Amino acid sequence: MFKKEFRDTLMILLQSSVFFLSIPLIMGLSLVLDTNIPFRQLVNAASFITVLVFTGYSGLAMFQSERKDKGFEYLLTLPLSKLKVLVLKMLPRLSVLVFIGGIYALLANVGNVKNYIIALLIFHLAAAFLSLAFQSLFPGAVAVILLAFLFTLYNKFLSYMYLQIRQLAFNPFSMVSPNILASFLLLVPLGISFFLALKKLDLKPHTYSIRPYLFIALPVVLLQVIIIAVYYDKFVRF
Repeated sequence: MFKKEFRDTLMILLQSSVFFLSIPLIMGLSLVLDTNIPFRQLVNAASFITVLVFTGYSGLAMFQSERKDKGFEYLLTLPLSKLKVLVLKMLPRLSVLVFIGGIYALLANVGNVKNYIIALLIFHLAAAFLSLAFQSLFPGAVAVILLAFLFTLYNKFLSYMYLQIRQLAFNPFSMVSPNILASFLLLVPLGISFFLALKKLDLKPHTYSIRPYLFIALPVVLLQVIIIAVYYDKFVRF
């Protein structure tokens, strides 16, 4: 199974690298239009997009082959626990992600490689936790983009909150950074919903697997958004 998952991961990486095919076309147009577009800049842009697409796509598509080939029955009959199946699915994806993310960070001279890799892992985990919530990739991709926007909003909100309450005797950010707390707020409800859906995963209709998302992840995230909307002016616009 590990070999199959590794092959699937490499195929996803190949599909995510399609943006490199646009480089010759753009360079050709640059010559025709007599514009000076640096080749290195195009390669960096294509590399950045490839890493970003692979990060989300590999997470969302974790169970895509089973859906496409109707292989859930085979997956559920393997003499493996669901936790071990999950580990075998995630290991190749995380390994390739860290590898290509590290290469891009070094070639593009990313300032803080550690924070960059952590951000990729958070993005990947959010996508992976949504892999059981959607039957097709497009709505899942939209959800991941919305989560990325919410993460940015949470991080900004919590950072400004820190500036407001840093003089208090008890400051929660003295123990954890706004970035980590924002990740925690998003990943925990998604993770709980994912593991509950995985635990009850069987051959029942898809509506059964999305119930944890509807009753846990969605209400919690909406509550968080409402709280930020109510207190946004107080903490951000001061």
